[in-house]
Amino acid sequence: MSEVDVAIIGAGAAGLAAAAALRGAGRRTLILEAAAQPGGRARTTRPAALGGAWLDEGAAWIHMAETNPVVPMAEARRVPLKKAFRNASLMFVQGRAATTTEHAEYDAASARWEAIVMAAPAVPDRALAAAIGPFRHENPWAPTIEAWEASLIQSVDAPYLSLADFRLNQLDGTNLMPPEGFGQLLLDLLLDGAGPIRVNCPATRIDWSGPHLRIDTPEGVVTAAQVIVTVSTGVLQAGGLRFTPSLPPQTAQAIDDLPMGLLSKIVARAAGADRLGMTATTHLFRRRESLSAPFLSTIAWPRGTDHVIAFVGGDAAWAVAEDPRAADSLFRAEWRAMLGSEADRIFAPGGFTTDWATDPHHLGAYSYARPGAARARALLSEPVGEGRLLFAGEACRTDGTAGTVGGAVSDGRRAAAIILGQEGTGHL
Repeated sequence: MSEVDVAIIGAGAAGLAAAAALRGAGRRTLILEAAAQPGGRARTTRPAALGGAWLDEGAAWIHMAETNPVVPMAEARRVPLKKAFRNASLMFVQGRAATTTEHAEYDAASARWEAIVMAAPAVPDRALAAAIGPFRHENPWAPTIEAWEASLIQSVDAPYLSLADFRLNQLDGTNLMPPEGFGQLLLDLLLDGAGPIRVNCPATRIDWSGPHLRIDTPEGVVTAAQVIVTVSTGVLQAGGLRFTPSLPPQTAQAIDDLPMGLLSKIVARAAGADRLGMTATTHLFRRRESLSAPFLSTIAWPRGTDHVIAFVGGDAAWAVAEDPRAADSLFRAEWRAMLGSEADRIFAPGGFTTDWATDPHHLGAYSYARPGAARARALLSEPVGEGRLLFAGEACRTDGTAGTVGGAVSDGRRAAAIILGQEGTGHL
């Protein structure tokens, strides 16, 4: 049996940040991580299918850099951060590059879409799709805009997404990129200060009935005065971590009201990329012709590499989640629709598809709020059992940073501050 002051469930951004803050204040901590490595949904790897080039399988951009807590940590380590999205976009319409007029129509439709959404009544909360109204079906550019704003950025399709949650989590400001991957940067910044971590050691049950909490693991029982749970809402909904006694009704309902969305990356190497006549990091997408059609957004030759990264989100991502061949087929069909048979000559066989949907330690990319559940994030952040049990992570953020690494870091620190008595029990 192990005994610590604070046990932290999950070694993602929130767990690492919470542990570092607590250890800095002299608390004994232990992080229990179900996966084989720390980092959570910020994971930098070097897939064999990409010839050893590094890839951020999950989080890749430091959003809202002006207020992101990762930025000052990186600057203190003299890590050079560069702006993301530096080069132009290329839109295709019916197998050809869009005209200047079509680009102008798209921009005007985007402005109109945003004005409708932001002017829609906020009370009672409802689905984003309902707030868009007739424009959603009448404007030919609306399906593309909706795919961008909901399916990709929010990782869920508009009919399932809370309008209030969508409006809250608008990622304004500058996006930055680290030189060797965001997952690697997170470990470089937080791992040393986070203290002991037991990997391959899932917490299966937390008994919070007594003054000290008991956590069941494959390596025995861990006891702690307080516990911070940072695992995804997908894992919590699936029952991967049980609680004795059951969680309070409002906490359990908040978990149910914050499902995991899905944003997947489909990556393929290319031969003869120069024949496409585009520079590195050119961003490509095709007009979505209907609300039921899948939508992919692609970044070409990132960092001068020989591959492209396509993003697919929402229902389209879930549809191919369990079959990499289906994801590859979707990717190639999209490129054929843009470039014709030239696409088959350019892209090498095989590729790589991220597995956030099927990974049992995550079961999705990041959380979203169901329609009518605008208060779920704040409710999940409330301490349980007189402050002995806390939840933390991107799902708890009510400051517009839900779904981001920066939000997870901030929320890990929030939970640590509550334990240290440095903040009230309300949400920051």
